Amino acid sequence: MTASSAGHEGERAQHACGSGGRRFIGQENPKQPHNSSSRLPSTGGGKLRVSATRTLHVAALVGCAAALWAGTPGGEAPGPVSSAYLRNQLVRFHLAPVEGGQQPFSIGPWQFGARVSDRKPRDKRLNLYLVAPGTQHHAEGQEEFDHNDVINALPPGEAMVEWDVYWVIVLDPSLGRDLRSEQDLIVEAQAGFVPGDLFEFQDIPGQAFLRAFLEIDALDGLAPYRRRDGRLPRLIIVPAGFAIRARAALPEAESDATAAQK
Repeated sequence: MTASSAGHEGERAQHACGSGGRRFIGQENPKQPHNSSSRLPSTGGGKLRVSATRTLHVAALVGCAAALWAGTPGGEAPGPVSSAYLRNQLVRFHLAPVEGGQQPFSIGPWQFGARVSDRKPRDKRLNLYLVAPGTQHHAEGQEEFDHNDVINALPPGEAMVEWDVYWVIVLDPSLGRDLRSEQDLIVEAQAGFVPGDLFEFQDIPGQAFLRAFLEIDALDGLAPYRRRDGRLPRLIIVPAGFAIRARAALPEAESDATAAQK
């Protein structure tokens, strides 16, 4: 699976390996696996490989999210997302239409088209990070689904392509800034914090996503992410176990200006 960001040329983001060869961003790794560094070029070209730290029952989790949305008084009808962040810039993000027999994917009132059932991230795909919490998508009364959509690159020629989906869940209560770039996500996943003696599950900013999508509802569930020094990553990046299809492009005004300069 390809991951690119606006990092300085030559930087490398180290990511960790859990037991049994399963890897995710945010966990400490006593032994560095082969091909475990991620180059952060300004355009697509770096590699970031992660895999699930646990078996995610995706269909059940999506059903759980749908149930949460349906049970929210005054909830608005789901609508398709139309934008995402690329290196802190808002770009157009257009979803492929859901065809007959396909299973739709939604987070609260936001639709993401049809799920592509493929549990393994692929090198040929781009990345879509669903970052919780975030300010981009907010619905009154449904704050548990507040999140940002972050992508790592633009497809060539505004092509309709597949995107591997990742949950990005903030654990550190002091991480208050809005995260809108892949590089920032990787940096914060590598950083850690020491939970205080009074730290409780409800203090976790992304607790709603932990419950709905990772089936974690207590601090004990974060044990696989805890490092040997007792710290937790400031955020975790976990593969959702499926992909979606969409096209992405710069805002029309900027695209036209760029074309005029050529």
